Amino acid sequence: MNNKIGIGIAGLGTVGEGFLKQLKKYKTSNKKTSNFELINIAVKNLRKKRNVTTKNLPLIKDTLSLASNPKIDIVIELIGGSSGVAYKLVKKSLMNGKSIITANKALLAIHGNELIKIAEKNNCFISFEAAIAGGIPVVKAIRENLKFNEITKVYGILNGTCNYILTKMETEGKDFNSVLKDAQNLGFAELDPSFDIKGIDAAHKITLLSSLAFNVPVNFSSTYIEGIQNIEIDDFNLVREFGYKIKLLGIAKKKGNFYEQRVHPCLIKSESEIAKVDNELNAVVIEDKVIGKTTLIGPGAGANPTGAAVSADLIDYSRKNFNFPLGMPINVVQKLKNLKISDSNFSYYLRIIGKDEVGVMGRITGILARNKISIDEQKQQHYKKRGYASIVIITHNIKEKVMLKAIKEINNMKRINNKVKFIRIEKNL
Repeated sequence: MNNKIGIGIAGLGTVGEGFLKQLKKYKTSNKKTSNFELINIAVKNLRKKRNVTTKNLPLIKDTLSLASNPKIDIVIELIGGSSGVAYKLVKKSLMNGKSIITANKALLAIHGNELIKIAEKNNCFISFEAAIAGGIPVVKAIRENLKFNEITKVYGILNGTCNYILTKMETEGKDFNSVLKDAQNLGFAELDPSFDIKGIDAAHKITLLSSLAFNVPVNFSSTYIEGIQNIEIDDFNLVREFGYKIKLLGIAKKKGNFYEQRVHPCLIKSESEIAKVDNELNAVVIEDKVIGKTTLIGPGAGANPTGAAVSADLIDYSRKNFNFPLGMPINVVQKLKNLKISDSNFSYYLRIIGKDEVGVMGRITGILARNKISIDEQKQQHYKKRGYASIVIITHNIKEKVMLKAIKEINNMKRINNKVKFIRIEKNL
């Protein structure tokens, strides 16, 4: 009788290679055989040179055949992308009663509700530890340990590429494009880094974390997204004087009958724990009403961390440690309303380039006063363009829609050189 678990793998890129190296190490108690049997590995190019020996690997090109192969019990999807063959494979596999392990945060953020319903209907396992923060076991921590402590907030650094870029801009004084090129040369950024630098990758992740934490349906379309491509060297130099650092954060909060999920650059206090997480590291903080704050820090990408997360899910499957994908049945959801960012309150960092002449500052403060926006701190200094000054204002808390109205009025001033730069401040993280 064969008690081995048949595995089908789709994709043999960085994550696939990392997982495959680890899979070879798993043995049963007699240390001679494995609980797992690798049936097929579906790849796009059979002749591609790889970082693992492929001579004896069961490589095939027909990816969708994994979903119907009777020898395969679990499909490990490592292709990526929210549509196309990855979506078709996962859906077909679930419909055929095969469980899924995936590192594909985009797929779950876009199609999660549909796929989870199919999985639950067919008593299948979907696990996605590798989809969020690489080697940090945040999915397991929330789903199995912290979920019932009434989580109020989940936030963190969810994209190592952006964190690396911001760290190097701050510490080395290089501009955005220079650091991005360095990150690409080192393999920290893709040749097309759009999903990373525009905040989309982090938004996929915070969408899933929000659903895990708050028992709400997966709702990517309600996630506010803003990237780091407009952050400049001057911003780092100026915010440092006020005791802040700049980080791209994914933030999900729940308060009363409302919840919010957003990704955008934030100013956070330099002495805060998460401000000290630099370079390509990720960090996730979970706040709940029972134990308070739990912080998880570690590598967020790469062959070994992400491969280890896939392996952990596979071990859970082999132990029959099955869970609902979101920790609760998909039909047991909270009726919470999504809070739009325009209705949220923040303090703001404003950087205004205006004519260095009498009356300009008065007009700016007058606009803020008319909109009932109070100033916490401010600083004015000469700007590199002759005859202009750089004005920095830190405001007190105000609703975003009010702040945007005031910024529009300032932008319409004749003596303003560029549009007002603003970054939201998270003082309590």
